Amino acid sequence: MWSRIALGFLFLTQTNSLSLLTDGVPQNITSVDKSGDSKTDVFRQLLNQETLIRMTMDKKVQGILKDIIEMKGDLATNAQQLREAEKEIITLKNEVRSLKTENQALQAETQKFKQEISQFENNFRDIDENITHVRRNQEKHEINLNKKIERFQENTSKILDDIKIEVRYLSVTLLDLNKHTMELNSSIPSLVDDKFTRYSANLNTSMVEMSHMLLSTKDFQENVVYNLSALEKDQSSIRRLLSDNLNNTINTIRSEVEQSQNAQLKLSSAVSSLEVFRMNMSLVNSCTKETQEGFTVGLTNYNGGWIGSILIFPHVVTNIGNGYNPTTGKFTASKKGTYVFFVTVNTESKNYIYLDIVHNGASKVRTMSHNTASYLTGSNMAVLELNKGDTVWVSRYDGKSYYSHSVPITTFSGFLL
Repeated sequence: MWSRIALGFLFLTQTNSLSLLTDGVPQNITSVDKSGDSKTDVFRQLLNQETLIRMTMDKKVQGILKDIIEMKGDLATNAQQLREAEKEIITLKNEVRSLKTENQALQAETQKFKQEISQFENNFRDIDENITHVRRNQEKHEINLNKKIERFQENTSKILDDIKIEVRYLSVTLLDLNKHTMELNSSIPSLVDDKFTRYSANLNTSMVEMSHMLLSTKDFQENVVYNLSALEKDQSSIRRLLSDNLNNTINTIRSEVEQSQNAQLKLSSAVSSLEVFRMNMSLVNSCTKETQEGFTVGLTNYNGGWIGSILIFPHVVTNIGNGYNPTTGKFTASKKGTYVFFVTVNTESKNYIYLDIVHNGASKVRTMSHNTASYLTGSNMAVLELNKGDTVWVSRYDGKSYYSHSVPITTFSGFLL
């Protein structure tokens, strides 16, 4: 557009310096026509040329005017576009201010998020230390419990031995008592018979003597009859007394024998109960030793490009019960129960990684080590109900790389409650 205006200006300037009658030839020379006809023809030609020039000039002027109008329209359009551009610039400036505000808010949130992540890492570190402390206390408690059980078993064995000795003494005493009772049972009738025989012999002797004396006098006979009657009464009283004494003695001995037998039964029952208790304690001790199960494994190297599926921990710190397989990276439960699992992973060089604790193929909990710093730690813990034969392992959900050291930083632990 500006080029057209410049050309029009140059054209007007050039035409002002040329003659309108000579068609662009400078008016430096004036020709003198010698004949009138030739002048008329020349004049006509000049008029025709001037007419053509004017027509051409009109066309050019109209074109220039049209170009000027177009230029005005273009200028108006450009002005409108300029105003719109200014509005857009103002809008963009406002958006930039808003973005700066949002960026500042995001930076504040990022800083807050970093602080929360740091707090989470400290909390997880505290949890890890607490779990280690609990595990150590559990081991100490198990050692003390085993010592107490051993001392109790030793004391129980000593007590049982003492009770057995007392039971043997009591058995010997009871045997002596039974023997003495049998001797009494066998001797009392013989003594009674002995005494009764001697008394009968004496009585018969007296009867014979009295029979002889009856022959002498009648009064003496009546006296003898009275004496015999009294003697029979005395004999009956003696028999009743002997019988009562004998029955009382026998009942007393039987009562003592029954009491001794009851005491012996109680002692035998107590000894049996103590034997059962000792067997139960031995069984509890063996079960306690058998139920100990737990492991702590880790990584001792760094792998910045690891993108595997199962994270295998080849370095074994402890593996009580051999439940963890360092070749496959999986823990297999040897019995049904409640298990606790804890995983810690560290990333390096602003990589990120997500790890899952997986139970029989199902993800239970997840760790997050984000890439907002050079070294970040992600940890998580799960309490799971396992049946015998269930498997638990650590699997990568997303991201790559892990960082560790000769003393493991990235670890996996678990134990049976």
